Amino acid sequence: MNHKIELFDFQQEVLIHPARFKVMASGRRVGKSYLAAVASYNHCLEQPGRRALIIGPTVSMIRESIWTTLKSLVHPDHINGYPREIDLEIRFINGSKITLKGFDRPDSLRGISPSPTFIVLDEFAYIKQNAFTEVILPMTSDPQRKASVFVISTPKGITNDFYKLWVKGQEDKTGLWKSWQFTAEEVRPDMKEEIELARVTMDEKSFNQEYCATFNNTGDSVFYNFNRDIHVTDNLLPIEPGEPIHISIDFNVKIMASTVWCHRGNQLHAMDEFYGNADTYQLIRSIKGRYKNRDIICYPDASGRAMKTSASTGTTDFSILRDAGFKVLARSKQPPIIDSVNSVNALLKDAKGNTKLYFNKNKTPRTIASIETTTWKEGFTTGMDNAIIDKSKGVEHFSDGIRYICEFLYPIGKHKPQVIRDKGWSF
Repeated sequence: MNHKIELFDFQQEVLIHPARFKVMASGRRVGKSYLAAVASYNHCLEQPGRRALIIGPTVSMIRESIWTTLKSLVHPDHINGYPREIDLEIRFINGSKITLKGFDRPDSLRGISPSPTFIVLDEFAYIKQNAFTEVILPMTSDPQRKASVFVISTPKGITNDFYKLWVKGQEDKTGLWKSWQFTAEEVRPDMKEEIELARVTMDEKSFNQEYCATFNNTGDSVFYNFNRDIHVTDNLLPIEPGEPIHISIDFNVKIMASTVWCHRGNQLHAMDEFYGNADTYQLIRSIKGRYKNRDIICYPDASGRAMKTSASTGTTDFSILRDAGFKVLARSKQPPIIDSVNSVNALLKDAKGNTKLYFNKNKTPRTIASIETTTWKEGFTTGMDNAIIDKSKGVEHFSDGIRYICEFLYPIGKHKPQVIRDKGWSF
């Protein structure tokens, strides 16, 4: 049966290259996960008894990024039975099989038998350090099977194993290793409008990383686009009579870090702050005492939906704010940290150099210090599911609130371009 699968030219180039270890750095929406699925499928059809293993940072991520694509790709006549949803495995009539795994379940990666003959590492920049030498290389050591490895990811700085493997692919002279770097603009001209949308929506460094596959060195600073010379000013117009008051709130007993904002056009201006209130009730009294007869819109932590154990049944921080006459705007659940961080960085400076976030120099010192000093937890730098902000110094309360309001008003990824895959190669 003639089963036709189409690839772009750059995907075909990677697929047919003879290197045993391939490393591909590419931007979002380029089609790297699709290529991984095609390469695994092709590998299993070439000879009977082969085993392809596709591993992602977590089981849930690999299921979302590749499993559905793989099932839609594989021809029913090639499958032995049905795709195994629980095991994330497809078995073929020639005795080959493809299995999906996650690095969040390390026990499932030990003692795999028979040894894999082909291994895909998806979004490898977001997998823990030393995973390649400690977990993957031992899998390839069976001299009878000599597994090939295909490493793919969007870059994430220059201090991780993915960057090291990519450099190895650039420098290798033996033919054993080969690496590529593809940007969405270079290989997907059909995505021009979507790329331009991302350019004006995202901050510059995130755009370069996510779409241009650039290996940026952003350090441990969470809000790396913040610059006191640009974003801190004493020239903001004062709050006008009748102007709505927007307040970001981080619920934390005896802290209740809250920043007062004015939403002016497409800009957010931090104008004032509250700190040290014992609880939500006291914060409300402080706000009403300072801003009388105003429309108050609050942007709190999604955890405020939870019931308060110390209060009557049905009482939450959200309900307390609403009972006080405040409007509450918050997600039903907190978005991924990296999404809210990207929202802030994009407002600080988008890919075209525009700034939409400013801070009153004299009225918001704690807010300014917080956004300036919030860092990633060591070993858990900016990334996907593994992004963790360092809370050991207690400086993140105000910056958490900044994330809440910025992500709600200027969300990242709500208009993501669709993946379009259709060209070039078949088997």
